[in-house]
Amino acid sequence: MKNRIIWKFWGANIFLILIAVLVLNFFVRSRLLDYYEKRISDDVASNALLAGDILSDDLSGNNQDSVQEKTEYIAEKLGLRVTVVDRTGKVLGDSEKNPVLMESHIDREEVAAAVDAGLGESVRMSNTLGLSMKYLAVAIEKNGEVIGVVRLALPLTALEQEVGVLNKIFIVGGILAIVVTLLIGYFISKNITLPIHKMSETANSIAKGNFSKRVDLTTTDELGGLAKAFNHMADELQNKIDSLKKNDQIRTDFVANVSHELKTPLTSIKGFIETLEDGAIDDKENAKRFLSIMGKHADRLSNIVNDLLTLAAIEQPKDGIEKVTFDVKCLLDEVVLGFGHALSIKKQKLNVGYKGDHFNIRGDKDKIEQVMVNLIDNAIKYTGQSGEIRVSLFEEKDNVMVTVEDNGAGISKEHLDRIFERFYRVDKSRSRELGGTGLGLAIVKHIVKLHKGHIDIDSEAGKGTKVTILLPR
Repeated sequence: MKNRIIWKFWGANIFLILIAVLVLNFFVRSRLLDYYEKRISDDVASNALLAGDILSDDLSGNNQDSVQEKTEYIAEKLGLRVTVVDRTGKVLGDSEKNPVLMESHIDREEVAAAVDAGLGESVRMSNTLGLSMKYLAVAIEKNGEVIGVVRLALPLTALEQEVGVLNKIFIVGGILAIVVTLLIGYFISKNITLPIHKMSETANSIAKGNFSKRVDLTTTDELGGLAKAFNHMADELQNKIDSLKKNDQIRTDFVANVSHELKTPLTSIKGFIETLEDGAIDDKENAKRFLSIMGKHADRLSNIVNDLLTLAAIEQPKDGIEKVTFDVKCLLDEVVLGFGHALSIKKQKLNVGYKGDHFNIRGDKDKIEQVMVNLIDNAIKYTGQSGEIRVSLFEEKDNVMVTVEDNGAGISKEHLDRIFERFYRVDKSRSRELGGTGLGLAIVKHIVKLHKGHIDIDSEAGKGTKVTILLPR
């Protein structure tokens, strides 16, 4: 079992290293060849131009002896083979062979290109020297006319030797990499296989009542045994443990949130009572002010309790909803009328728009009214003085769509995913100042879900908020 896992690691490592070495060698070798060939071509072209300047006068004067003499001199200085031909391809000078014995070079690729375009090059085996050569030819001009071609040639053995050295380096490096990989792979394999049996025993223990986790592995080695043990545990405990954890977390979060929401008003009320007991009750003006503040906190506690009772009632599946057929447009018109005073206080404008003629749905009218009230109330609260709010109603084939849009404070993106959670607030201090309980949007979402509808919120800080609701007919 251990040997099979080790060989899997070793085989994978060897395969990957070999592929990497071969690919790297191929691309690097190709790039180096291109680089060296370009560098050589540039150097040879520069030398050919200089040689052409030296030979142009003799070539135009048809001084073949001088051409041959200077050809040999240039070849000696450059360490290259130099050949000079006239425009017809006749060899007038060559540093390696008697030009009289040489055939016409007009059919040579590099010579023909130089006559036509001024520059030509090629790589091929030299029939004269029996070597792989790089040829570069440059046209010699006189008074704007081509009078001949000077061709330089050099063996590619130097380039091939450099590439050969690189090949050896890559081979040695690849062997070293494979050796190192084998050693590392062995220790990694050993470290993985040693704890397998202990982990399997732990998994079996967990399956009897501790922790659960699924493992997606079907091999027949130790890892397969570990996966089987964990999956056995998961089959027995996953549903039960997940359910318990979820319920515990819900209860914990709910108690924490309720405690947090109730703590501030209760603490304030207690503080004012103690102040009154210490003698402030005799100060009628302050006592009246304290009682007024205590009344506001008591109202806040009452609102929280009422919203909690509403949410609890909505969440009870046995209660269900009382469905009747009603016109959402008529309901919306009635709801909007109830916000006239709140709008006038903040000098806000509320626009209502309709697109369509039939807005009947079958649902719980009271609860849908509660949705409309909550959304419009939120829009008014979180929109500043002289702000604008728009409520739109759209007729669709299977749904009625309602949108409530404002140009108020807006909500940052990081809060949008949690905005429908109970007691979740973007700005806690501001929300409490405006009288919110933190349960309004949670109630809205549950009512929409009870009607098998959909709710979506789109908002950006400082640019306003848009809530969209789809209610099935």
